[in-house]
Amino acid sequence: MRTSNSISYTNVIQAAQIAGTTYDLPDNQRVWAAGWGHIFESGPNSEQLRHVHLEVINQNICNQRYGHFTITNNMLCAGVNDNSNRGQCLMDSGSPLYHNNVVVGVCSFGMVCGDPFHPNINVRVSRFTEWIQRNSLMI
Repeated sequence: MRTSNSISYTNVIQAAQIAGTTYDLPDNQRVWAAGWGHIFESGPNSEQLRHVHLEVINQNICNQRYGHFTITNNMLCAGVNDNSNRGQCLMDSGSPLYHNNVVVGVCSFGMVCGDPFHPNINVRVSRFTEWIQRNSLMI
Protein backbone atom coordinates (compact mmCIF):
# COMPACT_ATOMS: atom_id res chain seq x y z
CA MET A 1 0.00 0.00 0.00
CA ARG A 2 1.26 3.47 -0.83
CA THR A 3 0.00 6.54 0.98
CA SER A 4 0.57 10.24 0.44
CA ASN A 5 1.12 10.71 4.19
CA SER A 6 2.94 8.58 6.71
CA ILE A 7 0.91 6.26 8.90
CA SER A 8 0.97 6.92 12.64
CA TYR A 9 0.97 3.62 14.50
CA THR A 10 -0.92 3.36 17.79
CA ASN A 11 -2.13 0.56 20.02
CA VAL A 12 -5.04 0.01 17.59
CA ILE A 13 -3.26 0.80 14.29
CA GLN A 14 -0.43 -1.61 13.53
CA ALA A 15 1.32 -3.06 10.52
CA ALA A 16 0.29 -6.65 9.84
CA GLN A 17 2.75 -9.53 9.72
CA ILE A 18 2.68 -11.35 6.38
CA ALA A 19 3.18 -15.05 5.79
CA GLY A 20 6.73 -16.14 5.00
CA THR A 21 7.59 -18.08 1.86
CA THR A 22 7.36 -21.42 3.70
CA TYR A 23 4.25 -20.65 5.76
CA ASP A 24 2.37 -23.96 5.96
CA LEU A 25 -1.40 -23.73 6.09
CA PRO A 26 -3.00 -27.20 6.23
CA ASP A 27 -6.56 -27.92 5.12
CA ASN A 28 -9.36 -27.16 7.59
CA GLN A 29 -7.31 -24.63 9.54
CA ARG A 30 -9.33 -21.83 11.11
CA VAL A 31 -8.75 -18.47 9.42
CA TRP A 32 -10.38 -15.07 9.84
CA ALA A 33 -11.44 -12.70 7.07
CA ALA A 34 -11.93 -9.00 7.74
CA GLY A 35 -13.43 -6.30 5.56
CA TRP A 36 -15.91 -3.52 4.90
CA GLY A 37 -17.69 -5.29 2.06
CA HIS A 38 -21.36 -6.08 1.60
CA ILE A 39 -23.14 -7.45 4.64
CA PHE A 40 -25.06 -9.88 2.40
CA GLU A 41 -25.52 -10.46 -1.33
CA SER A 42 -26.79 -7.22 -2.94
CA GLY A 43 -26.76 -5.58 0.49
CA PRO A 44 -25.07 -2.41 1.67
CA ASN A 45 -21.40 -2.10 2.52
CA SER A 46 -20.64 -2.37 6.20
CA GLU A 47 -19.94 0.88 8.03
CA GLN A 48 -17.90 -1.07 10.57
CA LEU A 49 -14.99 -3.41 10.02
CA ARG A 50 -16.44 -6.91 10.16
CA HIS A 51 -14.80 -10.31 10.49
CA VAL A 52 -15.83 -13.89 9.88
CA HIS A 53 -14.39 -17.28 10.83
CA LEU A 54 -13.70 -19.52 7.83
CA GLU A 55 -11.70 -22.68 7.18
CA VAL A 56 -9.04 -23.46 4.59
CA ILE A 57 -10.64 -25.64 1.92
CA ASN A 58 -8.60 -28.38 0.24
CA GLN A 59 -7.15 -27.18 -3.08
CA ASN A 60 -8.37 -30.22 -5.06
CA ILE A 61 -11.90 -29.88 -3.70
CA CYS A 62 -11.84 -26.17 -4.51
CA ASN A 63 -10.70 -26.90 -8.08
CA GLN A 64 -13.50 -29.45 -8.54
CA ARG A 65 -16.13 -27.03 -7.27
CA TYR A 66 -14.93 -24.22 -9.55
CA GLY A 67 -14.61 -26.55 -12.58
CA HIS A 68 -14.75 -23.69 -15.13
CA PHE A 69 -11.97 -21.71 -13.36
CA THR A 70 -8.44 -22.87 -12.72
CA ILE A 71 -7.54 -22.55 -9.05
CA THR A 72 -3.74 -22.36 -8.94
CA ASN A 73 -1.28 -22.88 -6.09
CA ASN A 74 -1.04 -19.07 -5.93
CA MET A 75 -4.61 -19.12 -4.62
CA LEU A 76 -6.03 -20.06 -1.23
CA CYS A 77 -9.61 -21.27 -0.83
CA ALA A 78 -11.48 -20.35 2.35
CA GLY A 79 -15.08 -21.01 3.25
CA VAL A 80 -17.48 -22.97 5.42
CA ASN A 81 -18.89 -26.46 5.12
CA ASP A 82 -22.36 -25.59 6.36
CA ASN A 83 -25.32 -23.49 5.25
CA SER A 84 -24.58 -20.50 7.48
CA ASN A 85 -24.05 -18.10 4.54
CA ARG A 86 -20.81 -16.87 6.11
CA GLY A 87 -17.94 -15.71 3.96
CA GLN A 88 -16.23 -12.90 2.16
CA CYS A 89 -18.56 -10.83 0.00
CA LEU A 90 -18.65 -8.17 -2.70
CA MET A 91 -16.36 -5.23 -1.99
CA ASP A 92 -14.17 -7.32 0.35
CA SER A 93 -11.61 -7.71 -2.46
CA GLY A 94 -8.20 -6.62 -1.21
CA SER A 95 -9.10 -7.38 2.40
CA PRO A 96 -6.92 -9.68 4.54
CA LEU A 97 -7.34 -13.32 5.48
CA TYR A 98 -5.57 -14.08 8.79
CA HIS A 99 -4.22 -17.23 10.40
CA ASN A 100 -2.82 -16.78 13.93
CA ASN A 101 -2.58 -13.00 13.32
CA VAL A 102 -0.54 -13.50 10.14
CA VAL A 103 -1.89 -12.33 6.77
CA VAL A 104 -2.04 -15.49 4.66
CA GLY A 105 -4.45 -14.32 1.98
CA VAL A 106 -5.89 -11.30 0.20
CA CYS A 107 -9.51 -11.58 -0.89
CA SER A 108 -9.86 -11.92 -4.65
CA PHE A 109 -13.26 -13.35 -5.66
CA GLY A 110 -16.12 -15.74 -5.00
CA MET A 111 -19.33 -16.79 -6.70
CA VAL A 112 -22.01 -15.67 -4.23
CA CYS A 113 -21.57 -14.29 -0.72
CA GLY A 114 -21.37 -17.11 1.78
CA ASP A 115 -21.91 -19.85 -0.82
CA PRO A 116 -20.97 -23.10 1.01
CA PHE A 117 -20.30 -24.92 -2.30
CA HIS A 118 -17.98 -22.26 -3.79
CA PRO A 119 -15.36 -21.12 -1.26
CA ASN A 120 -13.87 -17.65 -1.49
CA ILE A 121 -10.65 -17.36 -3.47
CA ASN A 122 -7.78 -15.43 -1.92
CA VAL A 123 -4.31 -14.65 -3.20
CA ARG A 124 -1.90 -16.94 -1.29
CA VAL A 125 0.44 -14.37 0.31
CA SER A 126 3.30 -16.84 0.88
CA ARG A 127 3.69 -17.13 -2.91
CA PHE A 128 4.35 -13.38 -3.13
CA THR A 129 6.23 -12.65 0.10
CA GLU A 130 9.54 -11.92 -1.62
CA TRP A 131 7.85 -9.60 -4.14
CA ILE A 132 6.00 -7.80 -1.34
CA GLN A 133 9.24 -7.33 0.60
CA ARG A 134 11.12 -6.09 -2.49
CA ASN A 135 8.41 -3.55 -3.24
CA SER A 136 7.67 -2.36 0.29
CA LEU A 137 9.19 0.39 2.32
CA MET A 138 9.77 -1.20 5.70
CA ILE A 139 9.30 1.17 8.63
